[in-house]
Amino acid sequence: MPQYTKYKRDLPCFKHIEGYFTPEEVDAIIDLEELQKFEKATLGAEGKQKIQKKNRDSEVSWIYCDPKSQWVFDKFGTLVGYVNHDVFMYDIDGFEYFQYTKYKKNQHYTWHYDVLMEYAPWERKISATVMLSDPDEYEGGELEIIANGNFENPLILKPKKGDVIFFASWMLHRVAPIKSGTRKTLVCWIMGKRPC
Repeated sequence: MPQYTKYKRDLPCFKHIEGYFTPEEVDAIIDLEELQKFEKATLGAEGKQKIQKKNRDSEVSWIYCDPKSQWVFDKFGTLVGYVNHDVFMYDIDGFEYFQYTKYKKNQHYTWHYDVLMEYAPWERKISATVMLSDPDEYEGGELEIIANGNFENPLILKPKKGDVIFFASWMLHRVAPIKSGTRKTLVCWIMGKRPC
């Protein structure tokens, strides 16, 4: 079979968009926090979730699409289309609801993938984090991503309020322990049909 170049450019499977959400928009998202009921984050498959503080210690809530949050979904959805075209070129169909996550002192999330191990017709293809806190509001809490396969040289990120980070869901990543303050984010997974 003859060899040829299928794609004419590298796809880094990572993108940092600075200041996509304005400070006023971030404040409006944080206002949604007052409407949420937070619970301890869990690990495990649907119906088998357990609290495992050694691996994941944070508080989470879900922001569903309703008249108060529709604008967040619309603005984020527009960005997803551009980023997927420019960086990933994955076959995607939509994204899950936003997971509003808060990390406080000593809370963390150890190394993990976002892909689900159980079979489902849909799978997580791209992970996204919308930063709701500025770096000076907390110490520690860096987002670390193994983007090049080298554990000795992870990407270490401390994005600003309003920034959005995209990376392939199969990439190992973690949230380093918080030393002080509170780190707030919206986390979202962009989904697509499983190829087989």
